[in-house]
Amino acid sequence: MLITDILLLISLLGFCIIWCWHGLGPRNAVLWGLATAAVVFSVVGVPGGRWQAAAGGIVAVVFLLVLVIRHVRGAQLRTGVPLASGTLFVLLTGVALAPLYLVPVFSLPAPPGPYAVGVRDFELTDHNRLGVLDAPADQPRRLAVRVWYPAQTVDGFARRPYATDAELRSTFPWLATEELSLPSFFFSHLRHVRTFSYEGAPALDNGQPLPVIFFSHGLYAFASQNTALMEHLASLGYMVFSIAHTYDVAPVVFQNGDVLEVPAGFREEQARKNSELPGSVRDFIRDTGRKFDKGKTYSERYEGFVGNIKLKWMTSDRVLLESPPVWLADRLFVVDALATGDAPDTIADLLARADLSRVGHMGMSFGGSAAAAAAYEDPRSAAVVNLDGSDFHHTRTTNADIPVPFMMLYSDSIADFGTIEGPPAKPFGFNDFSYERFSTAGLRDDVTRLHVQGVTHPGVSDFPLMLRWPLRSQLTGPLDGYRMVAIVNAFVAGFFDKYLRGAVNDFPREQFARYADDVVPHDVTGVREWWLSKPSEERVALKHELEEARSAPLPEYAVIAQ
Repeated sequence: MLITDILLLISLLGFCIIWCWHGLGPRNAVLWGLATAAVVFSVVGVPGGRWQAAAGGIVAVVFLLVLVIRHVRGAQLRTGVPLASGTLFVLLTGVALAPLYLVPVFSLPAPPGPYAVGVRDFELTDHNRLGVLDAPADQPRRLAVRVWYPAQTVDGFARRPYATDAELRSTFPWLATEELSLPSFFFSHLRHVRTFSYEGAPALDNGQPLPVIFFSHGLYAFASQNTALMEHLASLGYMVFSIAHTYDVAPVVFQNGDVLEVPAGFREEQARKNSELPGSVRDFIRDTGRKFDKGKTYSERYEGFVGNIKLKWMTSDRVLLESPPVWLADRLFVVDALATGDAPDTIADLLARADLSRVGHMGMSFGGSAAAAAAYEDPRSAAVVNLDGSDFHHTRTTNADIPVPFMMLYSDSIADFGTIEGPPAKPFGFNDFSYERFSTAGLRDDVTRLHVQGVTHPGVSDFPLMLRWPLRSQLTGPLDGYRMVAIVNAFVAGFFDKYLRGAVNDFPREQFARYADDVVPHDVTGVREWWLSKPSEERVALKHELEEARSAPLPEYAVIAQ
C-alpha cells in the first residue's frame, strides 16, 4: 500500500471507532478531523494514479455530510453505542477500502539469482519488409524490443516502474478498454509498482558469454507482460529480449516518442466480415469448432483441427492469415540483426556479452506459437518454451518433431477441451497434434508437457499479481498469484538451465514434485495409439487432407461447405 492508502485506511477506520466510542472528550472535533483527513488523502491519491482511493473519498464526504447535518440541526452525539449508524458506517468503510485491497499496488517477487537485473529499450527496423499488417505501404517494419540482463552493478541507476508515464497514456488505457472491457484508468496505479530492473545498468562482465532467450507476448498484449519471469531469468544469468509485434500488440511507445497502435474498430471490421459469410460457411465453422473442442475420439478432433486450418481462408481473418508468418519473420529478423551486430550502439555492450550461436525461443499464447515455429526455422535454436499458446503456425509443426527440446505449459483452459473416450479417458490438449510425429508422440524425453490447474489463460503472465481474491478468481483463476508465478519461473528456468545452458539438473521431476498440488504432466500417448491403430492407407489419406488444408486457399464457399 502507498502511504496515502494507509492514512486513508486509518482515517476511515478511526472515524468508525470514534463514532461508536463515547468516552473521548473532544469526540466531535476528532470526527471532523478524521473525515476531513480521509477526503484529503483520497484527493492526494487519485490524481497520482491511485483511483482505488476514490471510493474512500466518497465515503469520507458522506461522513462529513452526516456531521454537517447534525451540526445544522444542533443535534448532539448520543452517549450510547449507535448500533444502526455505526454498523452502516463500518459497512461503508469496507466498501470504500475494497478497491484498495482488490487492486493493490503489488510487489513483484524478488529475483532469486545472484545477479542484479538491468533493462533497456531499443528499436530495430527491417527495411526489407514494407507495409506489414497495418503500416503504410512505404513504411519499413518497426519493432520495439525490451531486454532484461544480468547487471555488473546497479549503483546510481533507478528501478524502472512497471509502467512508464508514456505507457500509461497509451499502452495500458488501450489494454484496459479494448482487451479487458475495463475503465481506461484501471492500470494507472502501475506507475507506483517498482520492478527489480535497473534502467541502463551496465551488463555483467564475468568473462563468460551469456545465454540468450527471445520472447513474444500474447496477441494484443504488451512486451513486459511477464516481467516477473524476465527478471527471474536475468538474475540467473540469462539475457532475455522481448519483441513487441507492432499492430498486433497494445500501443507501442518507441524511444523517439512515436506510438504505433492497432487501428480503431479492428474487431468490429472482422465481426462485420464474419456476419457477411454465407450461412453454409457459418454452419461449417460451428461444426468444426464442436468437433475440435468436444469431439469424443481423436479422429473427430483431427477432423476439427483440419477444419480450423481451413477457416482462415474462409473468414479471411487477418490474425489467422497474415499475423503468424509476420510474427515468425519478426523473430528471425531480430535474431539475425543482433547476431550480425546490426543494432543500436546503446546495446553494443550487451551484444558483446551475448551468446547468439545457440538461443532459446519462448512466448506466451500467440507468441508461444511463434516461438515454437521459430525452432523449425532458426538453426541457432537450442530450446523452446510455449506458454499456453495454440498452434497457429501449423505449416511445419503438425505431425512433425520439433527439432530441439521443447516445453508446453497449459493453463486450465485445457480443461475446456475435455477428454477423449477411453477406457481410460485421456485429457485432450489443443496442441496434441503439434510438435511431435503422431507415430512417436509421447516418447521423447526432451519434450515436457504440463498442465497448471486453477489458473486461466491470462494467468500465465503477471496478471495474477495485480488482483486479489475474489476478483483474481474471475480473471486469472483461484490459484494464488505468487504461486502461479513461482510455478512458471521454476519450470521455465529449470528447462532452459538443462537444455540451453547444459546444466545437470533433475528437470522436470524436481519441479513436478515441488508443485504436485497444482501441476500435472500432460500425456499425448493417446495420439500415438490412435495413429498406429489406423491402416496405412487411411494414414496417407489423413496426411493428404492436412496438406491440402494448409498449402493453398480453398475453393469458393459453396464448394468448401459441401
